[in-house]
Amino acid sequence: MIKKINFFKKTRNSILNAISAITGKKFLDFESIDEFEEKLLLSDIGFDLTEKIVQKIQGKIDSEVDIQDYIKQIFKEYLSDLKFSHSNSPNLIMISGINGTGKTTTCAKLAKYYKSKGKKVFIIAADTFRAAAIEQIQFWSQKNNIHCFSKSKSNDPSSVIYDGLKTELCSNSDVTIIDTAGRLHTSSNLMSELSKMERVISKFHDNYDSWISLDATTGQNSLQQIDIFKQNLKINGIVLNKMDGSSKGGVAIPIMKNYKIPIKFIGIGEQDDDFIKFCLDDYLDGLFYEKN
Repeated sequence: MIKKINFFKKTRNSILNAISAITGKKFLDFESIDEFEEKLLLSDIGFDLTEKIVQKIQGKIDSEVDIQDYIKQIFKEYLSDLKFSHSNSPNLIMISGINGTGKTTTCAKLAKYYKSKGKKVFIIAADTFRAAAIEQIQFWSQKNNIHCFSKSKSNDPSSVIYDGLKTELCSNSDVTIIDTAGRLHTSSNLMSELSKMERVISKFHDNYDSWISLDATTGQNSLQQIDIFKQNLKINGIVLNKMDGSSKGGVAIPIMKNYKIPIKFIGIGEQDDDFIKFCLDDYLDGLFYEKN
């Protein structure tokens, strides 16, 4: 449950700025509609939802309806077909994504989250391209007293995962989290490497999760990243990072609507507890109202 939703401030301001373009008007001329539509698109809620809102508000603008509440209701109706199951904690999660989306920090945050729920956590540091990533995940692991497996002399992530999973079998862990190197979604060789890593995982785990880490500040570009990663992985979860600093946090809506993939967590800072399990109702509240 999201208890603090003021970290949506920048996205909320973007949406409320759009609503201000039509508030108090008894008639919507083309100029007002264009301004409203243009400002709404800046929040990255997507063209489809924006068009639905524009079509529906024109008959309500001169009524007693609270436009802000009405638009929020359109958001809810638009997403009403989404039915995500709330399953138990996964026994293995591999985190992937392009460079700079916060994958390693996400792994540290996930590990702390599951440990706080009484789970025994095991981390595999399979980012063999960036030495600092291994040091970073080892630091967070030591800080939170979580076992972290790494191989400093290996440059083959699949080999690291294989040896790590053999070790994990003896550790009786409840949740295993695998950190991977950032890779440009335009690099076919690096993307195909992810498929190899999944094949290794499948030798040890019949059921596992593969989540993609996305940077909310990139807005609609996140959709292209999902498209490419889905060609090589069975993406079944999303972590949307940097939500506290983004005015494009509305991108969560087209992500969920277009791909029917649940957003599992959102990152709202750099500390290992700046991490919140995603709740759709609280997210929508945060886009429209400021709460403490």
